Amino acid sequence: MALFRNPRTAAVQLRGFATSSSLRVGPESPSFIDVPRVLQPNLPSKPRVKGVLPVPREIFPSRRTDKPTEAYISAATPLPTKEKRADPNDPNYEYIEQKKQMAEMRRQNLREGLLELHARKQATDKTMKWRSEQKQQLREQVLRQPERLDVQLTQNTIVKAMLPKRTPVLPCPGKEALLRKSTRRFQRKQAQKKAARGEHLHELYMNARQFIVDETQLAAEIERVFPDDHNPAWRSDQQEGKNIWNLGYPQTVSSLVNEGTKTESARFNAIQARIKKLGEEITGGKF
Repeated sequence: MALFRNPRTAAVQLRGFATSSSLRVGPESPSFIDVPRVLQPNLPSKPRVKGVLPVPREIFPSRRTDKPTEAYISAATPLPTKEKRADPNDPNYEYIEQKKQMAEMRRQNLREGLLELHARKQATDKTMKWRSEQKQQLREQVLRQPERLDVQLTQNTIVKAMLPKRTPVLPCPGKEALLRKSTRRFQRKQAQKKAARGEHLHELYMNARQFIVDETQLAAEIERVFPDDHNPAWRSDQQEGKNIWNLGYPQTVSSLVNEGTKTESARFNAIQARIKKLGEEITGGKF
């Protein structure tokens, strides 16, 4: 009994479910149904390039005009200070000579590259300037050219004085008055700024008497604010003192409202503050 049977082949080949007898694809294929295509196929889409190219660095900036000079090139490509001659019998002789050749090649490439890049930059700037001038001239020529003869002969009869004029700036009938008004407003604002600056300087001068300018005054102020331990008044908030942490309890809203009507001394102090402010306004300076 044979272990394997002989394979049999079908006598008749089965057709697939297709619309054409010459098409041999299954129903799962996109080509199962024949769809007519356009004669001009679509252009292939451009591949998406990932990432962002860096901004090229300016080799010859405006603040470094000495780059294409011989002094800069000589300083950038200095020659070796000590010339070492390698021994031909040295096993590393070829390696040392190759390093010398590579160093000389780098210096030469840097020199030639700087000069060539500077020449290319000058040529590019010259070309850009020439193109810009040509565009400006063409624009001026187009703006100033008259109308064509056929347009002039076929257009409606209009008085020449009524035709629109090509003026760069629209006419302003009251520009002189507006200019004078703007000038006066600018001068008034400048005077206000000058007066405010003078007030600030005078106030700074008056307050400068209390400034600490040397170590002696600093030591005296520290001794006044922070006395010795035998005077514990500055460490307590039960009574007012000269220290910032010894000003007593904070004032309430009712005490602030009734501050000027509590005692005769409070009213006197309020009147003195008003008189002082009035004198400062009259004399134009701080007291």
